[in-house]
Amino acid sequence: MNGTQDFQVREIKQEQVPVSVTPPEKKGGGLISLFNKKNLPKTLIVILILVIFIAVGAIFWGRHSFSKAKVEIDIEVPEEIASGEEISLLIKYKNNNRVDLRDAYLIIDYPIGTFSLEGKEIFQEEEKLGIILHKSEGEKEFRIRFIGEEGSAKNLVAKLNYQPQNINSRFENSALFRIEINSVLIGIDIKGSEETTSGQEVSYLIEYENKTDDDISDLKMELSYSDDFEFKTAEPNPIEEDNIWQIGLLKSGQKKTINLKGILRGEERENKILKATIGRTENNNFLQYSQKEFITQISPSPLLLRLELQGIGDECNVDPGERLNYKIEFKNNTDIALVELVLKAHLNNKVFDFQTLDLDEGFFDSRQGIITWSGADVSALSLLEPNQSDEVGFSVKIRDPLMFSYNDKNLQARILAEIETLAVPAKFSVSELRVEKESLCRVNSQFSLGTNAYYYEGESGFANTGPIPPKVDQLTTYTIHWQIFNSSNDVENVRIWSVLPQGIDWSDNYSNKVSDSQFYYNERTKELIWQINKVPAGTGIIFPTYELVFQIGLRPSVNQIGQTPTLINESSIEGKDSFTKVILKDFSPIVDTSLPHDPKISVGQGKVVE
Repeated sequence: MNGTQDFQVREIKQEQVPVSVTPPEKKGGGLISLFNKKNLPKTLIVILILVIFIAVGAIFWGRHSFSKAKVEIDIEVPEEIASGEEISLLIKYKNNNRVDLRDAYLIIDYPIGTFSLEGKEIFQEEEKLGIILHKSEGEKEFRIRFIGEEGSAKNLVAKLNYQPQNINSRFENSALFRIEINSVLIGIDIKGSEETTSGQEVSYLIEYENKTDDDISDLKMELSYSDDFEFKTAEPNPIEEDNIWQIGLLKSGQKKTINLKGILRGEERENKILKATIGRTENNNFLQYSQKEFITQISPSPLLLRLELQGIGDECNVDPGERLNYKIEFKNNTDIALVELVLKAHLNNKVFDFQTLDLDEGFFDSRQGIITWSGADVSALSLLEPNQSDEVGFSVKIRDPLMFSYNDKNLQARILAEIETLAVPAKFSVSELRVEKESLCRVNSQFSLGTNAYYYEGESGFANTGPIPPKVDQLTTYTIHWQIFNSSNDVENVRIWSVLPQGIDWSDNYSNKVSDSQFYYNERTKELIWQINKVPAGTGIIFPTYELVFQIGLRPSVNQIGQTPTLINESSIEGKDSFTKVILKDFSPIVDTSLPHDPKISVGQGKVVE
């Protein structure tokens, strides 16, 4: 289409439709409409349903909820507690929750000094309760004894452990109660040396008193000493060992005493405890009434003494025949001169060989085994100025062999050095100054193996055959004896082994009379092994020798004419010393056909002939 286009515009008239408009309804104002006459019944029903729902939910939740605060535990003990007296301990518990407590149990943590009625010291006790119902309570009684000094306080803890019914976790409630011992049935008092120097004699007075209105019978007193206390004397004497006294009857108000003397040793500033315990025996049980402790402190010594074993390690294990070199140093540790000092060293005759003692100064009394130095030997012992020091020395060998008897075992090389003076300055308030030092070394056992060969047997039960002297291409049998000797200590995990040379045949004939041992022969390697769990001290000395006997055969070759062929190579033994923990080893040399231990074999009868 070219040119201008003509458009026609027509007006479309919309048909008019009448519209009716409804005026807006007037609203009733929110929640107020719920309570008009029309809606009021429905509103009240909804509210009632909500109230019922909330009430039911509250009841349900209340019945199944748990609060740890609603679980209670309490401890009740008598107001008056006497040491050693039987008392009733009452543990009360309560579950105020609406749920049960499952798998519940009580745990009582007792303080030190709590004893059962049977006399055994107890530290904790547990009682299974099972299920504690909701809104319920209960109690458990425990009967015990508290031991302690009058006025002493102790803390007691009771714990209730449980799992609520509707919870997987466990909970624990606890109660702490502080008790005080108001009185004692039998009072104990200890007087003694509060300070002393190491090696000095100490004295103690132990006094005990019946503080009840009744007589008490079958009483015993037991004293517990520190490890370094050496008992000397007591009045009255103990009835068992050196620490138990049978008192018997102690009347109401009666007092008795024990006077004790001993030597106390230790390091400077170390506290040494003496504990006294009194009680009675009922049905083979020792029931304590009271106990008391006394502390003595080791104070710095006016005299310093040092005993040194030179060239030996910290383990201090020595061998028989070994020479030991000792040095003794002494020093005045005060600001006052000390005079008339005497120094001694004590040696044990069973361990040391007195004939090998090397001593430059001093005098040795071989009857008592004591070396003594005085001012005549060392001038410093006549007058030792403040802070002055000096030293002496000596050496001695361990016996080889050791002196060993039936009662000897686990021997020790013990040297006790002591220095003393009776001329004590007044400031020390003692009659003598005396200091000791000790050196202890464990002596290794003498552990050895002997290997002997025989053609002519005695009591072993073996019969050897073949020509003597041995002949080329002919079989001659021999028996080998392994013999073990052991002196002073048990030796464990023992192993003996050797190898047969080529040309020596194993006959599979042996005798092993040692129990708890095994013997093996390896045909491929020709190795012999004998294993023993333990060789006791004294084996081969005061007890029978451990011995293994086995038979071998020799068929000499022509190139061995004029020779004495080896029957068994070098044999070795190894085991662990159970006392010193040292691995002990020994060897025995090869054994050939010369048979030096067979008394019926003459010189030359061991050489191979044609």
